[in-house]
Amino acid sequence: GKIEGSGGSGLGHAMTAVLPPASPDVQAFGGVSAWRDQQIAEAVALFEAGNYSEAHTLAMDSLSTTRPGSSAQAVREGGQGASLQPADAWRDALDDVAAAHEDVGDPERAEALYLRMLAWREGAEHYRQWHLGVAEQLFRKSPEYNTVEDATWFLQTLSPNDGHAVANVVGLLALGTEVAAKAMVAVWTLALRPQQRPKISECGGLELVAKAVADHVKHAELQTAGLGALRLLCTGHHLAHKNRRTLVFKLGGAEALAASLRFHATDPEVQREGCGALRAIATGNPSGARRLLDVGGVGLCLSAVAGCPLDDHVGEAAYSALKALQCASEAGSRAGTAMAEDLEAVVEAQLRREREAGLRFCEEQLSPGVGGQRVAQQTLLGFASVFLEDESIRHRALGLVEPVVKCMQGMPGHAKVQLACCHVLCQLTSQHLAQGEGAIRVAKSGALGLMCQAMRDLPCNIELQETVIEVLLNVTKNNNEFKTIAVKAGGIPATITAMRRFPKHASLQEHAVGALTNLCDTIGRSQTCAKIGGVDAIIAALSRFTQVGNIAELACIALCMFCDDAQLRTQVSKSGALPIARTLSKSASSRGVQRWASELLKELSPEGLIPHAPTAA
Repeated sequence: GKIEGSGGSGLGHAMTAVLPPASPDVQAFGGVSAWRDQQIAEAVALFEAGNYSEAHTLAMDSLSTTRPGSSAQAVREGGQGASLQPADAWRDALDDVAAAHEDVGDPERAEALYLRMLAWREGAEHYRQWHLGVAEQLFRKSPEYNTVEDATWFLQTLSPNDGHAVANVVGLLALGTEVAAKAMVAVWTLALRPQQRPKISECGGLELVAKAVADHVKHAELQTAGLGALRLLCTGHHLAHKNRRTLVFKLGGAEALAASLRFHATDPEVQREGCGALRAIATGNPSGARRLLDVGGVGLCLSAVAGCPLDDHVGEAAYSALKALQCASEAGSRAGTAMAEDLEAVVEAQLRREREAGLRFCEEQLSPGVGGQRVAQQTLLGFASVFLEDESIRHRALGLVEPVVKCMQGMPGHAKVQLACCHVLCQLTSQHLAQGEGAIRVAKSGALGLMCQAMRDLPCNIELQETVIEVLLNVTKNNNEFKTIAVKAGGIPATITAMRRFPKHASLQEHAVGALTNLCDTIGRSQTCAKIGGVDAIIAALSRFTQVGNIAELACIALCMFCDDAQLRTQVSKSGALPIARTLSKSASSRGVQRWASELLKELSPEGLIPHAPTAA
């Protein structure tokens, strides 16, 4: 048998091989001998040819002749057949042809007809779309489908290692909702092994999974397994990048994914797998991220948390997906400079609007408080942090300070919540147009005391330690009031403790030396710092990281301030600062370092350490 357009291709020969010879009018599934009735055989042939209306009429005529008063005849007499929509005509015609066999007492033949014709039509559709591998697979498998049990019995014992069953499983995705749901779980099971994913892709699994997800949007179990399968097929193997592009630009994957997430807004399993698929498609695929952005990808991540606020896995998946979508403004390597700049400008403007809307959403959700919903708090704070990576919109988000502080108060000692809060506050106090106002709001909100307490509660969390120290550095610049607040909150001992605990962490040491330089600008604070080991901590950082960042210059400035007190000057000298200062004053690559090293050298010179008697005039 042939399908329109098959010609003499290899696929046409494959189709001929799987179909038994028969007359042209009834050859699709074995002719009269197969279907036991001339009219039914002709109806099947018309169906295969795409003439659904005539197939429907002929099937009804056959049934009314064979068994007057049947259920199918009642449907026909009710006039429903005349109102069929073109998009659904094929399925309704198929239902009626199968019903004809059921009404004449042959349900097994009806079920076989239904399954085979579903597979055949799906194959014909994929063939017309030039998915030749998928079409051939369906044409070859369609004659084997007799009953649902026959088609799916082997799925009961399927394991991720059963790679030999890939082709059989993939073909089942075309056999209606009941079978497709079972087959989808099986495809997901097989795709758990990265080595199975290329074979699933080559057998047409990506195309059939995407179509099943789009066609059966109301079936939650199928959606969960289908979105999970798409996630796996787009990661972890050599065809993953190709699959990501094919899914988005040829198979309508972005639209199907969005429809599924919107329909199952409160189903945590669908949301988890859907957000995972979003991340998989967007990762390393800026063009795919742009397509997801167009179908509302950012809003889908926000809605996932709003719909499933208590599910930790949904929160993590949504956060990862949102982070992956931020690559949308990147231009491909093939784009010219001018095109890349234009694309970046357009998409970055779109992303900025999405980020501003997202920050408003986060503020609205956090402002009234979310009670004990730790997962929602943690995820919303993570969202805010992702949005605030865009420095150009930070000045618009200062309203987050108070809700974030409330989150810190409500979840003391919880590492993820405390770290997320500190990270947001750090972003709001640095590198934007209103960072001074941000520092004021943070200092006056009581955040410094809460952050220093978090440092004491979570002493081994290096990321939190560094983030809090950076906030201390940002807030205490040129403001004596805020320096006093930070000192009363325990900022000096917390900073020195972190320096001792993480002596090899360069960026933490740099921020810590900077923070101590801000805080120890009076003799009283300098003495407090020196008593608890501040001098030794600064010199240790200076010795280890002389060439790193601004550590050398900041450390020399801090030590010079200590030298304003005679006792502290002696302590600085005994701690080994003199040879370091002498070396830096001569060989430092930065003029700033040379200058402050020279100042320190003067302070520590014998003339500076031993007061001289005044000479007579």
